[in-house]
Amino acid sequence: MNIQKKLSRLGIEKIEELDKKDVNYLAHYMANCMTNTFLTMQDYYNEILAKLLNCTMYYAKILGNVAKVNYIYEDNCIYIDENINIYEPNEELFHELIHYLQVFRKNNGKIKHIGLCNFGDFSVKGLGLNEALVQYMSASLMKKEKQRTRIYGLELKTISPDAYPVLTNLMEQLVYLIGEDEILLASINAKNNFDDVFYNTFEEKGNQIIKAFDKILDLKNKLLEAKEGIYKKETPQEIEASICYMYVNTQKIMLTKYFDKMVTMLTSIQEIDFYIEKFLNFNKILGILEKNREEVLDFYEEYKDEIMKKFDKRLMKLSKDKGKNTLSEYNNILGRFIKRAFHKSSF
Repeated sequence: MNIQKKLSRLGIEKIEELDKKDVNYLAHYMANCMTNTFLTMQDYYNEILAKLLNCTMYYAKILGNVAKVNYIYEDNCIYIDENINIYEPNEELFHELIHYLQVFRKNNGKIKHIGLCNFGDFSVKGLGLNEALVQYMSASLMKKEKQRTRIYGLELKTISPDAYPVLTNLMEQLVYLIGEDEILLASINAKNNFDDVFYNTFEEKGNQIIKAFDKILDLKNKLLEAKEGIYKKETPQEIEASICYMYVNTQKIMLTKYFDKMVTMLTSIQEIDFYIEKFLNFNKILGILEKNREEVLDFYEEYKDEIMKKFDKRLMKLSKDKGKNTLSEYNNILGRFIKRAFHKSSF
């Protein structure tokens, strides 16, 4: 698509290019924010800064129903609404600068991937997963605290209640489970061990999880179009119900697959103690259905009973394998284990 036609379609009217002083400020500010917030990125400060210094940015009149900051990958430029003060922290600006950093192009100029989103010849995979990650990073850069929010019939806690709350909450769950270092480095093309970590953890469920993130993003866009009368195949209520289903199902898959896999790999009593605690703390980021709270709560309690039995079985096996010297340690862990296992979860 001709870039001017795309800008017109989006309601973006270019005014003027940012001068070098402003670009220099934004580049240094963003590089510092990222490496101070995400310590795993500190070794890549110079690479982040160098790329940002080469970013072409424009002030623009943004009149359409789009964000006030937009990265347009066709011309590799960022368009910033004329009323935005670039010298103040801005979540939308963080979001689009991260997208700019994510782009990796082939020798022919075509995009190979944008962070976690891969572009094939006939398909795009990971768009929702990547959008969730970028929003998670943007909200983290704004130093936002978790808030309880209600949307689409869901009740959940997230650091991003106003932008992509459902996807961001799922990303917070994913980060809680597998850690954020590998996924953050993959997000800016610094180092990519994320696929190995992700698929080694979730195995055959990995692609299903990625497709779910993508589907939720697609449903969110359809919901906006349905409310505007553009998309008419489903009602807004039907689309919201689909979002709820995809969210709850994906949450279940990530939780059960992760802990079912991890419990078989534990090699010490201390590891078992750690992962029991990790499981029990997961309910702090678990989302529930507003009108049918018991569906999620009952599932969690039932799975808690199941996984605790697996932890207990693993704990007993390790204790026996290590001999009598671990008996007292086993009994101490078991006492704490029983107390926590039968403690009613609170949401």
